[in-house]
Amino acid sequence: MTCINLTETGLLAIISIGVGFILSFCKTAEQSRCKNISLCYGLLACERTPYTQDAILKMEELEKGNENKEDV
Repeated sequence: MTCINLTETGLLAIISIGVGFILSFCKTAEQSRCKNISLCYGLLACERTPYTQDAILKMEELEKGNENKEDV
């Protein structure tokens, strides 16, 4: 059995990688179109809801508005 020595820097690096992964996962889950997200025994289940026609039109209008602002 080997003994692993960690310095404070190594421990902070491992913790920051873990926190970064959790934040990245939460951001991705929040931006997804999943209605219900469940984690069961390591498997990710997602019940997706498609965008409505009105939502698609609003997104296109927002994109056009952002393009006009960048041109100015």
